[in-house]
Amino acid sequence: MTAYEKIYDRAADNYGYITTKEAVELGVPKSEMSALAKRNRLVHKGYGVYRLATHYQPTEYDGYAEAVLLCGDGAVVWGESVLAMHDLALVNPPVIEVATSRRVRRTLPTWIKITRRNLGETDYYQGIPCQRLADAFRSCKGVVMSERLVQGVRKAEADGELGLGEAEQLLKELQS
Repeated sequence: MTAYEKIYDRAADNYGYITTKEAVELGVPKSEMSALAKRNRLVHKGYGVYRLATHYQPTEYDGYAEAVLLCGDGAVVWGESVLAMHDLALVNPPVIEVATSRRVRRTLPTWIKITRRNLGETDYYQGIPCQRLADAFRSCKGVVMSERLVQGVRKAEADGELGLGEAEQLLKELQS
């Protein structure tokens, strides 16, 4: 199996993205990643993050996956961006908010907003680490119109993303 085939197998399951750390775990040296980028097989997106240049179908979640990878280990999608990922509460934030408990010294694109927080419990949505949905609703109280949050909770409950008890508790919190 060639280095590119190893990388492709891993990246195809991760929105077309792979980190140099993952590549090294697969037995592909960092220098080979750079060589593949020079041959236009990979696109260098940021420190230690590459995306397949071909053979990949873009999705609506690519930006979220890229944002988390660019912010490093332990980063998660946060706040309004979680609601946007789930297509809830009619939010469309201008940036993707990512939270991490570590300091991030990397230069990030302007479409990523980094927040340092104690993360607590995290979740995964479409394979992307994010803040728990109920906590995202709570963190958006006072930022997003309460009517939209209530609609979002009801939609999440109907879609099975929130349990009945959890949805009822959230509705009480958001309407108080």
